[in-house]
Amino acid sequence: MAAQSPAREPESVEEEEETMEEEEEEEETMEEEFTVQIGSTYSCKRSDGTYHDAEVVKTRMNKRAGREEYYVRYAGLNCRQNEWVDKTRLVLVKQVEEEEDAANEEDEAVDETNQETSENGNEPQKEDEPEKEDDEAEKEEAEPEEEDEPEPEEDEEPQAKKIRVEVHEAPGNSSVVASDDFAEELTCLLCNELFKDPVVVECGHNFCRTCIDEAWEGQESFTCPDCEEEITEKRCTSNRALANLVKKAATTPAKTIVKEKVPPPENCHVHEERLKLFCKDDGDLGCVICRESLKHANHYFLPILDAMGVYKTELSSMVTPLEDALKVAEKMAKQQNEKIDKHRTSMKEYREHIESEFVKMHNVLKEREEKLLGKLQTEGESLLSEMEDNIAKIQENIDNIKESIATASEKMNDGDSISFLTDIKTFIKKCQDEQKEALSPGNTVIEKELSEEAYKVPVLASMFEELKTTVVPAVSSVSAVPQKVKQIWIVGNSVISSAAKDAKNFPYGENLGFEPENAIIRWMGKSGMQWKGLLPSLNRRFTELGAPDVIIIHLGGSDLGHTNNQKIVLSAKFSMSILVRRCPNTTFIWSSILPRKEWLMTPKDFHRKKLSMSLADVFEASRFKVIWHNDIEEKFEDPQRSSQPESLTSEEMNMFNVSLVHFIQKALNTMKETA
Repeated sequence: MAAQSPAREPESVEEEEETMEEEEEEEETMEEEFTVQIGSTYSCKRSDGTYHDAEVVKTRMNKRAGREEYYVRYAGLNCRQNEWVDKTRLVLVKQVEEEEDAANEEDEAVDETNQETSENGNEPQKEDEPEKEDDEAEKEEAEPEEEDEPEPEEDEEPQAKKIRVEVHEAPGNSSVVASDDFAEELTCLLCNELFKDPVVVECGHNFCRTCIDEAWEGQESFTCPDCEEEITEKRCTSNRALANLVKKAATTPAKTIVKEKVPPPENCHVHEERLKLFCKDDGDLGCVICRESLKHANHYFLPILDAMGVYKTELSSMVTPLEDALKVAEKMAKQQNEKIDKHRTSMKEYREHIESEFVKMHNVLKEREEKLLGKLQTEGESLLSEMEDNIAKIQENIDNIKESIATASEKMNDGDSISFLTDIKTFIKKCQDEQKEALSPGNTVIEKELSEEAYKVPVLASMFEELKTTVVPAVSSVSAVPQKVKQIWIVGNSVISSAAKDAKNFPYGENLGFEPENAIIRWMGKSGMQWKGLLPSLNRRFTELGAPDVIIIHLGGSDLGHTNNQKIVLSAKFSMSILVRRCPNTTFIWSSILPRKEWLMTPKDFHRKKLSMSLADVFEASRFKVIWHNDIEEKFEDPQRSSQPESLTSEEMNMFNVSLVHFIQKALNTMKETA
């Protein structure tokens, strides 16, 4: 038996090679035979060499590799593992079963051969085998027994993984990281973080809005970064369901990993004595020898139990403040999240508003273009037809004259007197008429041209005028109160707020003595208000009440110190230009900047006066009314004023309100005269 085995060995190797070649030929034949069908399921060879059932979703032609590829979706696996594969990696289920059966037959044949060999006793026993058995026995004794642990049955499903979300916070930056399979579904492929404002593209994959915008920026053609499918249109749709899942994952508390505590050493690491004392100066544990050492000279020590009681009391007193701080921080986080949601809503509303405004503008421009082109076509065709008729008439005269000249030459060469004189007078009369017709004032070149003023120079100017009335329309004069009642708005900083309070005690009352059926005073004061905040504060009022008849503006004092005078003047000029366009029938009055006690004898007071003069020049040039509070200026320059409060006194506030009444009355009288 031993002599025969070497003789069979080469034959088995040759048989193996022949079998392998036959299997390869069969695989190539099967690859050529079957056709991949979209929507069918195949066994796909993954990158790690294992096979897994996968559904073919779509196909594409890889021009660079010169082959057709298929996008497969693995059954029961995470969608991140889906991929593009070529045809060689797709295998029919029947072929996989045959390979598995062949492998099983080979294993059975090997087992039978080993069994026969062991039964016949052909294998010599090694000398060191007993020692090996002894080592294995010792190893079995050292290793814990695992027989008691039940093995999972084949039909038993594995326990589902628990979803865990960990929150990592770093100074100045906080990020939320989700773990396990759930985290992969909530993670953007481009930034590898949880989705921020997730959007879904045409092929169904999700990305952060900013990530996909950056990935597609500057590209003419668009492809999905995940599946590389070509996108016909650069369009993203918000995925609200996914955004809610990310939000819930971000707020899920982290699973705390409890580490096994290592007991601290009970002996001093320097003197190897038992730790019995606590040094209050250094905050270290020590032994009796440490107390006598130079390191702790003149230090105060407590027994360990006494120190434990002292610091437990101190620590317990810290818990309540920490809990209060936690509540404040949680409240702040809630408020910040609310602000973030509000900010996102505002961004969405503003985006929609901008898009709608530009749609209006595009419509105006398109309508203007079509109107102007239609007018050009009509007038141009009319003028062209007139000139073509004129050239046809001139050409007809030319042909007639040429014909007459040819006839005259022919007659002059005619020697027959009878023939020459026949109808000679009629012919001469015809030549004279043709000459007069050709030289008549009506036969001229038409020099009419299209008007440059109508089609070239004023196109942009007229377009801007139309845009003004369409995109920035004047505020409707329809008010919440009857038309005969005049609306007077008094807008400004804290001075207006104080004036409104003092007006209640003013002899004329909060309506400044005007009858409610004739005029209504609306006070709109806000502490610290600057010129840049004027338009935002008035926009809501315009929507609710319409355009007022009179606006008194007291601004400029709060701007001092925040920027230079030139920028303040530009901001005021810009704000007033917008208001004038929106409220063309409103009378505007500006109240000069009042002095302040803390500004006296300082450079700020000089800047205040200079700013008041600059603003007055701008507004008076635009025919605005300007209120100069000279009486209040004189009060502040009085030396006795230094002992009085810094804010306006009751007397000074009355003087301010009297100035307002005077200018409001003048504006109303002017309106009556105009009407």
